[in-house]
Amino acid sequence: MARALRSKRLLLVLLLMSILVTLGSSTASGLGHYGISGSVAGCNECHDFANGFYDAPGSGNLRWVRSTISSRSVVFTNLDSPPGTLADGDDQNLDGPCEVCHTGTSYHTNSGDGTDHFDGTNCVTCHPHFTDNTVNYFEPRFVGTQSHLTHFSDPKGPLLGEDPDCRVCHYPYDFSRFGASGSSLQDTDVCDGCHSRNGAFDGSAEAKAKWEDGIYESNGSALKAGNENWCATCHDDGSSVVNGVSAPNVMGDNANWGYNVSGHGFFGVKCEDCHDLAVSHTDGDPRSYSVLSSNYRAGYRLDGDMTIPRVGGSLSATSFRLCFDNCHIYSNVFGADNTTNFRDINSGLQYHKLHLDSTAGFATWDSDWDGAADTGLSCPACHNLHGSPSPVMLRHGEVISTPGTADKVPALDFRWYKQDGVTQTTLLAQSRYGALQGGGTVDPINNYVCKFCHSAEEIRYYRVPTGTPAVKVISVWTTDLSGIVKNSFSVGADVRFHVSFEISGPDAYYVQSPSNKSKAFNTSGADWERALWKTDTLSQGSYVWTWDKTIPSGATPGSGAKAKVLIKIFDAQGGNLIDRQSKSHAFSIAP
Repeated sequence: MARALRSKRLLLVLLLMSILVTLGSSTASGLGHYGISGSVAGCNECHDFANGFYDAPGSGNLRWVRSTISSRSVVFTNLDSPPGTLADGDDQNLDGPCEVCHTGTSYHTNSGDGTDHFDGTNCVTCHPHFTDNTVNYFEPRFVGTQSHLTHFSDPKGPLLGEDPDCRVCHYPYDFSRFGASGSSLQDTDVCDGCHSRNGAFDGSAEAKAKWEDGIYESNGSALKAGNENWCATCHDDGSSVVNGVSAPNVMGDNANWGYNVSGHGFFGVKCEDCHDLAVSHTDGDPRSYSVLSSNYRAGYRLDGDMTIPRVGGSLSATSFRLCFDNCHIYSNVFGADNTTNFRDINSGLQYHKLHLDSTAGFATWDSDWDGAADTGLSCPACHNLHGSPSPVMLRHGEVISTPGTADKVPALDFRWYKQDGVTQTTLLAQSRYGALQGGGTVDPINNYVCKFCHSAEEIRYYRVPTGTPAVKVISVWTTDLSGIVKNSFSVGADVRFHVSFEISGPDAYYVQSPSNKSKAFNTSGADWERALWKTDTLSQGSYVWTWDKTIPSGATPGSGAKAKVLIKIFDAQGGNLIDRQSKSHAFSIAP
């Protein structure tokens, strides 16, 4: 028996030696800590393969570690506390196999300095020993996923530092666990402060679900498919504070207003269509743009130029390149054909052109929201491009307010009135009057947008709308097949999805819920989706559509899901799109 064990041990040693020779041939050019190369000779600096792999009384250290390294005694046994301690700074002998060599390092030296650096943590957690692409042993480099690197070294991340304190997120004694309590990734709350979990989107859950795979494409400048709402994990109506700055709410409540509901996202515009996702973002400055710096594009990390500040700027399309290069049509906004709805029939004035042309030469807009007029008007003076509770993205104040407050809401305080001039409406087709509160002194805290030109009175203009948006989605919800409202369904259960909507307008319309946009799908757990497709020809009125579906067998118990329904209105089948609107509803898969 003893001879058989010795033979097996010898075979194991020979096998390990052959592996080390192979590794050594590819790593001999690199020197690691303390000048140890990736060669067999380098391995022998710390290991003596004549000793046993496991320690027993009188048999030596664990893993063939020498009993003497650099003329210092080494103890690396199961008798250590914890067993096999690589650097035991609390030991008067300082005889861990790592610290006996440390002379010029900042931490865990053989003179006892730097023992506060993750004392008791396994050194190779952060300083790799055997990896597939080893250059040298114990090379001082960080090993982790794209998500790790985004937090530490990517300019769009929080930049926790080149020598980060991993204990910001991790349990000090076991880096596979999190927070002060050592909880699991799914249970920890360390993500909650930055990734809001109490808003329209559960940012904390999304961050955890995407931790391993990462969010960004390899070039770092675009989001991977399925991550279109990644920005919402901070920029919703929940609480998100990164580097001392609250993330502005651009996603709204994602039901009544916000980027996907009343902003550019409703029209399929993605965040990276306007923003450069690869540059510095969470810089700790709540107002990265300032007039003095003249850095509008860089301050808001835009993909295109806007001539802001615009004192003396022209009215040409080049002053608004971000808007007109790829999306909007210049003549529709500034042309004389009155295709814009921002016009007054009684006076014949085209107000887009009037406002931007007449203010180009002097300061009438506080573009950096510091309380002082600093430039001529531009598109963002009046519009919150991310979406607003007001119609047509008219600035309501959420983004220009101090983050985390409502100090400038309702800002423009814009509204539509019906023909009677009294009844308000949110449907463009029903509106005849556009009205907003002027600036002046009516409320110097809330309304800073128009005060540099207008007094406190309400400003109105009358027009018949061009175009006829004709649909409003009221609600999306889920029930069982008997019609009882439910928001949690077991795997394999039947679900009835509902959408209610209104159509307004003088004609009959071809109405469509397209399968590529209307669907139920997972928001966490295993991927799945169910198309919610339907078409019909409908006139003015209120309608409810339903779909009976089954939760697929591959869905993950305890995971999240969402039903999103987009209703499109066309003048005829295969004809021109007149209007579209969507809403969504979150539900869950029962554990």
